[in-house]
Amino acid sequence: MNRKLIGIAGLALAAALAAGPSTAQQVPADYSGPTEPAKAPPNIKVTAITCLSILHGCVSPAEGMQHAGKEIGWDVTISDGGGNPRQQNTAMLDAISAGSKVIALIAVDPAAVQLGLKAAKDAGVLVISGSSGIDSPNPIAKPPAPGAPWVAFDIGPDYASLGRAAAEWIIKDSNGKANIAVFSDKEFPSVLAFEVGLLEGLKKCTGCVISPQQYFTGNQVGTTLAQQTVGYLRAHPETTYLFAPYDPSAGAMVPAIAQAGMKDKVKLVGVLGDQQNLDFIRKGVVQVADAAYENEYMGWAMVDQAIRALNKQPLFEPHGENLPFTVLDKTNLPKPGSDWTANFDYKSKFLKLWK
Repeated sequence: MNRKLIGIAGLALAAALAAGPSTAQQVPADYSGPTEPAKAPPNIKVTAITCLSILHGCVSPAEGMQHAGKEIGWDVTISDGGGNPRQQNTAMLDAISAGSKVIALIAVDPAAVQLGLKAAKDAGVLVISGSSGIDSPNPIAKPPAPGAPWVAFDIGPDYASLGRAAAEWIIKDSNGKANIAVFSDKEFPSVLAFEVGLLEGLKKCTGCVISPQQYFTGNQVGTTLAQQTVGYLRAHPETTYLFAPYDPSAGAMVPAIAQAGMKDKVKLVGVLGDQQNLDFIRKGVVQVADAAYENEYMGWAMVDQAIRALNKQPLFEPHGENLPFTVLDKTNLPKPGSDWTANFDYKSKFLKLWK
């Protein structure tokens, strides 16, 4: 599936959502990743550096890499990026000193870790990326300056298509009358890529009101975000929908909204498909929908493209390897106690290619 087809698939999902409940489908419906074999080189040491390890969406792709690496004899360790470039650069330098041949950045902006990228380039270490939304099928980001070091690729879903689908869900659920507060985090290019599609979709709703974005940072999720959310809703009681840019942030917002006695006044829509948030939807506690994509698949796809890069094989196009996504609500949730996962077996297909 090429970039044009994945865009068409995203539009198909949005159209299905607009048709009514219980019609949202996984995109793509079947495995659409690589089919060209790529034999895994043995005994590769990998360090996966998370944006911030208190955020589940930063950790789960790294854990996916560990699961995939175990199958092919790779040593994959996870390091906490701490939510700031200083710690992320330090983690990269430590990984190089420890002998890692591959460094995987999870939702870490490459423009913010130029020191680490230069050191990796000088040491001949492959640096890859996931969950940043800076590579195909998303707009391809350029280095901050000509010749500046950069990542080999980034794995992510078509964030804009998923954002448009989330907008369609809100419009349909509100009968075209949503008053929505969009919360956002500028730290993550993937959030901004998703937001492009979300706002584009919402602007088509002539009866909807969209507030200016309300910004916070990942480090505020466990500290001040709850207070910020409740304060905003008290100051803007006309708000009927609230958008959270990733599920860990929704995990702080939902209890705060409920404890403030507002759980029946606002509906929250999140992104990622974490099981805690799916339980909120299942129990009818503030959150009503989730734009979900497969973070375990992301980890496996990162390993796949890393193998191809190490072997000097062409990378699969799009570089996101057609990572599966959907929009979840109470009509199509996975079983309790689990994150959302694709409904096809991709792991055996990857392993067949690698072995």
